[in-house]
Amino acid sequence: MRKIIQILLILFGFGITLNATPKGCYEIYKLDKQNIIDTAIFVLIDETTLFDQNLKDQIISNALSFVESSNHIYIGKFSALIGGKYNETLFDFSLDTHLSNQERYDINKSMLNKIDKCLNDQIGFVRKNTKKSIEGSFGTNDIAKSDILYALKDFAKSVIAPLNAKRKIVILASDMLENSAITSFYANNAVRQIDSNKELSIVAKNDLFADFGGAEVFIIGAGISSKKSYVNPKMLASLTNFWQEYFAKSNATLKNIGTPALKSAIR
Repeated sequence: MRKIIQILLILFGFGITLNATPKGCYEIYKLDKQNIIDTAIFVLIDETTLFDQNLKDQIISNALSFVESSNHIYIGKFSALIGGKYNETLFDFSLDTHLSNQERYDINKSMLNKIDKCLNDQIGFVRKNTKKSIEGSFGTNDIAKSDILYALKDFAKSVIAPLNAKRKIVILASDMLENSAITSFYANNAVRQIDSNKELSIVAKNDLFADFGGAEVFIIGAGISSKKSYVNPKMLASLTNFWQEYFAKSNATLKNIGTPALKSAIR
């Protein structure tokens, strides 16, 4: 069965190896059509955060809701820069734009049927790989350090800002608790209440503000503490305030922050 599936994927242009870029349907059938990205979704997952099943399901369901024609799906993961961990692209794909009525009229029926089937298979391919990539990115071990600020600047510069899209959405799955050589949101082995102005000055001093290209940001998992310590509302408020200011200074808007879960689906 596995071999049959692999053959079908190759026939539909979706047989890929690691780090390869699969072809779009119009490229496969040599159709001169420009794809315009409506909404680009960037799912960034922090390996140092341990999510329960409900949060994992929320991350996956929100990502899958955007798998449709003309959208772009990007899945990446990050961790503390130790032990061979690094920022990594897991899946990166632009779904083809549907043909207009006039374009459909101009294509012979046999070719049109092939393209329609390819576009339909493309949706299934992207849904499968989006889910698989996200599920495989969740950490299983508690990692004490977390280089969130560095990772965000790296993804923003190399992936998010350069992509042309009408709308950009970042789904950031992380506890948002920086714990690096730059600064730490912990004290005495527990989450601390942070001074936003002080922390923002540290970010500026270390040139860690980013350019997210006007993206909307949704956070899932903020404030989760694997140390089992109590995270009180004041701590969460200071954490929220810091990240609101950070994204405002990084050409992005923090639309919603789940502490830890979002109260509604991303639209």
